[in-house]
Amino acid sequence: MPARLLLPLLCCFSLAACAPTTPLFLAQVGTQGVAESKEMKSNRMLAAIEDEGDLLTYSAMAIRDGTSATAETTYMKGYQDQQLSDEVRAISLYQIGLVYMSRFNDQRDDTKALNTFYKVHNEFAQTRAAARSQQRIELINQRANEPLQQTARELLANWKPSQTLDLDKASLDPDLTLLSRRAVLKDRVPDAEELYGVALKDPAVEASIKEEALYQVALMYLAADNPHPSRDKAIEYLRQLLAQYPNSELREKTARHLDTALNTITP
Repeated sequence: MPARLLLPLLCCFSLAACAPTTPLFLAQVGTQGVAESKEMKSNRMLAAIEDEGDLLTYSAMAIRDGTSATAETTYMKGYQDQQLSDEVRAISLYQIGLVYMSRFNDQRDDTKALNTFYKVHNEFAQTRAAARSQQRIELINQRANEPLQQTARELLANWKPSQTLDLDKASLDPDLTLLSRRAVLKDRVPDAEELYGVALKDPAVEASIKEEALYQVALMYLAADNPHPSRDKAIEYLRQLLAQYPNSELREKTARHLDTALNTITP
């Protein structure tokens, strides 16, 4: 499948670009990446992520860089790919809506966001993204009734990073992606696990992406910052990765984590 776009599932993180054949929701962000950006752009991306937990990294980068139209084009290719599952195609549309509804996006367009969310609901009614879209429709309508309407720049001028969302926290495993980090810190690991599960269930998703999805879920359940860690779940995912993908590039790291987990005495 390398010749066609596989939308939102994995991207070896680069602030400059993502290869068009890689999925996007496993992309990571680290201290260096944020430090190399201008302060305003960094704040914009972090504020958008803090405000909306379902944003994929590529979506947050589009908000940061003012490239909403480019992101929309990329996600539309995923939506139009009939070989992908309805869940993945719905996520593609859903991300477009999230980008355009972000309060920190200079290119915010609530009308386009609403139309996109309605499209998700109408075409993929049984998907997770459809239920989430309905919630976002209600939120947009609620915001429209607020007496004070501020621009993205006005909101950013008064924005302060949350004390509970330090994405560069030293205790987090460096291999955790942006999505995984936020899930751990905001106690949303089951939600992230469900999203990664979309990749695992889709027969059109290539093996390397499924390997990374298994690895990420294991790391989240091993994370010391996870309010509800599960050594047993982490071991299960790590064993699954080694059994199903014995030649994975993640094999050495996976085996090391598995050995540590198996030899850790829990109270």
